[in-house]
Amino acid sequence: MSEVIVLHAPLDGSFDAERAAFLLGRLPYARRLELERRDGAARAASLRALELLMDGVERLRGAIPDMSLLRYPQDAKPSIEGGPWFSVSHSASRVAVAISDACELGIDVEDLLSGTQEQQLARWTAVEATLKAAGSALRRAQDVHVAPDLSSAWLDGREFLLQRAVLAPDCVAHVATVGRTRLLVQP
Repeated sequence: MSEVIVLHAPLDGSFDAERAAFLLGRLPYARRLELERRDGAARAASLRALELLMDGVERLRGAIPDMSLLRYPQDAKPSIEGGPWFSVSHSASRVAVAISDACELGIDVEDLLSGTQEQQLARWTAVEATLKAAGSALRRAQDVHVAPDLSSAWLDGREFLLQRAVLAPDCVAHVATVGRTRLLVQP
């Protein structure tokens, strides 16, 4: 059975200026410009996700990838030239990255706020993870058919297997894959 590494970390809205400069300087130019225009909290979340991605690729393949190989096509999923597959999600308080050499995947994490129905939020994270695995836009959410037990979902005739990722008590997360996998959740 193939493995999916899930790395996650809390977000506090800030990011060390020296680390930020280091990461931004290694990104493709257009992506760097985009991140530099974002507000501080959004930029910090993206940079923390990038650190997690680099760490995950190193754990998976034994080497940190050249960040210039990252691709951010308009209206498509980001990728790394030569792989692995990855998906990123963040909420106001947490960032998560799922990485696999075996299959396409998607991850979604949402904060479990006071008064939020956990089951509804779990279903939503399953839908959004499926959309990310399929490379589809959020506007297609109504086209995703999720099994009542949240074990699988279908979109455009394709089946995606769902697994809940337990990251922290105050959030809900799901990973969608196109094949059977084992999640390795690591902080």
